[in-house]
Amino acid sequence: MRSRRRFAVAVLSLSLLAACSEDAAAPRLADESSSGSSSDFVAAGADDAPRLADGSSSGGGFVSVAAGAGHWCGQRLDGSIRCWGHNSAGQASPPGGEFAAVEAGNGSTCGLRVDGAVECWGRDPIVARLTSPPSDRFGSLGLGVRHACGLRVNGTARCWGYNSAGQASPPGGLFAAVTAGGFHSCGLRVGGQVECWGNDWHGRASPPSGEFAAVDAGGDHTCGLRISGAIECWGSDELGLTSPPSGEFAAVDAGSDHACGLRNDGTLQCWGDNAAGEASPPGGEFVSVSAGSGLSCGLRPGGEIECWGDNRGGSASPASRDKFTSIDAGSSHSCGLRADGAVVCWGSDDYGQASPPGGQFAAVATGHNQSCGLHTDGTLQCWGDDEDWQAPGGEFASVSLGLTYSCGLRVSGAIECWGRNDHGQVSSRGVFAAVAAGPFGHFCGLGTDGAPQCGGNNVHGQASPPDGVFASVSLGHKNSCGLRTGGTIECWGSDDHGQASPPDGTFAAIALGSVHACALRDDGAIRCWGSDDYGQASPPDGEFTAVAAGSGHSCGIRLEGTVQCWGSDRSGQASPPSDEPSPTNWAKPDPPPTTH
Repeated sequence: MRSRRRFAVAVLSLSLLAACSEDAAAPRLADESSSGSSSDFVAAGADDAPRLADGSSSGGGFVSVAAGAGHWCGQRLDGSIRCWGHNSAGQASPPGGEFAAVEAGNGSTCGLRVDGAVECWGRDPIVARLTSPPSDRFGSLGLGVRHACGLRVNGTARCWGYNSAGQASPPGGLFAAVTAGGFHSCGLRVGGQVECWGNDWHGRASPPSGEFAAVDAGGDHTCGLRISGAIECWGSDELGLTSPPSGEFAAVDAGSDHACGLRNDGTLQCWGDNAAGEASPPGGEFVSVSAGSGLSCGLRPGGEIECWGDNRGGSASPASRDKFTSIDAGSSHSCGLRADGAVVCWGSDDYGQASPPGGQFAAVATGHNQSCGLHTDGTLQCWGDDEDWQAPGGEFASVSLGLTYSCGLRVSGAIECWGRNDHGQVSSRGVFAAVAAGPFGHFCGLGTDGAPQCGGNNVHGQASPPDGVFASVSLGHKNSCGLRTGGTIECWGSDDHGQASPPDGTFAAIALGSVHACALRDDGAIRCWGSDDYGQASPPDGEFTAVAAGSGHSCGIRLEGTVQCWGSDRSGQASPPSDEPSPTNWAKPDPPPTTH
């Protein structure tokens, strides 16, 4: 879904609108090409990347931002465009040169050149003509799902693309602004009245009377900004879309299934669908906001872009600056082991699971609402919810956390489990070389001969491994996967989301989430499969040294030791700290003993 920025709180005059677009107020510098990659995903560089959740981005220099469906674009001070995210059709590979505005859509992107010409890139698989705009000169632009509308410099509207319901057939007369939604379009008349055309399902194309300062068409709804600063929305209210918050706003932007408003004090408030956290904006001050499909992006006063919601491709989350040696992903939090032995966690901290203790560790593991670290002396220390388990004393070689129980491998090779025993998963098992605890009551141990032995919950066959020799094993909710000594992957158990159907090839490591899995190829690339509802199975490009999979997100360690995550970021679990960590998720290692 596309989105626009609305700064004006009074109706612009036609002469002013014809002179410049609403996103062209910033000064332009020399032309600079920003053509992106033609790969499936374009990952953001750490120099200017937007980031997810709290904190400012690591770069700046942008004057506007546009959120689409899985990709987003920013306009630089010099007029060049930079895009990130999904790039399967080239929608995140902008041409070079200078633009006055940019709009991100459902598989395509369009930019308004400074001379008023429209240029589009990407391709809608159903309507190729969407990215073949007319040769008219425009003062502003709106991009919908499969159609687009522009405001000519003479004040008339023209639309192109899919026109099944008349959404690309605007009425005559003069407008001050136009906007394109799912299957409808709307225009703001010079007098402040809103007029819409196209599909009127749920009344999304039937605006109320009265004067507005701005209008924005979403998927099944439309929102307008009144002259008073109040927001009024119409159309489908299934997700509370037409029930905006009260108060005064400076701008409103309607996405596919959610909307966001910019208050007069610069803070944001969003409403509607929040499945990926797209309606949970960070705090602080913004100057504009763009609501897309499953994600939102805002522009900070310093020119930094910050995004939240769907993190497909991981490209909205720049790699952390900290150097890590291992990583583990839990249900809604993540923890990494830094090179200096300190544990760093981020994401949900309701039970203290993302607040690690100090000290030096050799390994870290995460579960549902808890985490455990293995100290360099082999002792275990756990933090978070301890209702169902308490870590035993003594020395361990490794530890693995399930949902309500955990298992550790003693230095002697014996497996010891603790917590709930509703499936017999905490019973003593013998001598092993490795152990893995599944979320819902099954576990697998890797014998010293490489043969896996599993127990506990076996409703889906997840505790019935095949014969043969494995180098490692990883467990999901209802399935298990093992890495053969030759590098191939074999899975068993439920395959209802494709999580037990790994790709061909040879791999160096494997990690299972709830209903998805990721593996590290021999060349350092990450491949994922299974459920991709939040983009957790859509890893970024590049080389990695380690991979971890959580419930709805995944993380990897880059060659230089930085962490990058992708997928659900509703609790900040896919946003590793990219600057100085906060006191709530960072524990310094104990200082070395003083010598005299």
